[in-house]
Amino acid sequence: LLAHAWYWAWATPDERAKVFADPGRVPEWIEETLRYDTSTQMLARLTTTDVTLHGTTIPAGDRVLILAGSANRDERHFPDPDRFDLDRDTSGIASFGVGRHFCLGASLARLEARIVLEELIKRVGDYEIDPEGTRRVHSVNVRGFETLPTTVEVR
Repeated sequence: LLAHAWYWAWATPDERAKVFADPGRVPEWIEETLRYDTSTQMLARLTTTDVTLHGTTIPAGDRVLILAGSANRDERHFPDPDRFDLDRDTSGIASFGVGRHFCLGASLARLEARIVLEELIKRVGDYEIDPEGTRRVHSVNVRGFETLPTTVEVR
């Protein structure tokens, strides 16, 4: 979450300027990061009852794979979904699951991210990322950075 927030704010300077000018927008930065590039891309589930989606019935007892990353880019729910936008309504993101399967650690993850990002923008005036030096973690389920080389301008 933290590396994604840092990376996408760097990649969208207008959005970065908003949050660096107003640290009160850090929660919006976190939520849009969770929507735009969530760390957990897939969630495996088992249906407990027959479910019909878009004319297809999934029988009770079948295994399903929920693609949270795809759901968070659903243009029916998030207009212009491929744009990183701190002003968008991020309610309904699937990053931490939903219902009884909602992640118990979601509030803690958000709190930790808020504290870290608020402290960073207090101390960092601007920053650059070396895109040639970035490396992604290679995993079927987890999306993240192995390296994210950054040069900062201290306030």
